[in-house]
Amino acid sequence: MTRVVATVGTDHHPYARMLDWMSRARADLGLDVIVQRGATSALAGLESVDYLPADDLASWMRDADAVVCHGGPGTISLALRTGHRPIVMARNPAFGEHVDDHQMRYVARLAAAGTIDSVTTYDELVSLLGSPRPRSERGPVDGDIASAVAAFSTLVGTLLDGTLATRPLRSRLVLRRQK
Repeated sequence: MTRVVATVGTDHHPYARMLDWMSRARADLGLDVIVQRGATSALAGLESVDYLPADDLASWMRDADAVVCHGGPGTISLALRTGHRPIVMARNPAFGEHVDDHQMRYVARLAAAGTIDSVTTYDELVSLLGSPRPRSERGPVDGDIASAVAAFSTLVGTLLDGTLATRPLRSRLVLRRQK
């Protein structure tokens, strides 16, 4: 049986649409689903917890066959680090799931880059969950993190030394024409 971990994140806005879709997908596809539901009320017949530590969520994700999540950068990053190509349902402010559309814009950008699978309909979710999900052999490892920290350290050092190359102000500004 396919094990699916779904998470709505920790935002205070309820995300009932995700729980509804996960419950329906569980029944339609015969999935083993567990949901971290945050501020969303529990749904009868759907295994869920409200909140849990990040390490526990990471463990759940590592053991899962598929991950479905909201469009939060931290959650998406965690899913990628645990070897998943997550299925992402961005929270939609039109449904009261968030205050603005930043998740929708972020998710669209990641989907266009081929990093995640974005779903906006129940049928898209079922289609993706009904097929084997791609897994990477590993997410970032300590060496990757160490090299990123070293590169950051070098940049900070050049900034503090005053040797960081600067660009003219005009080339740093993003200019937009008013229509």
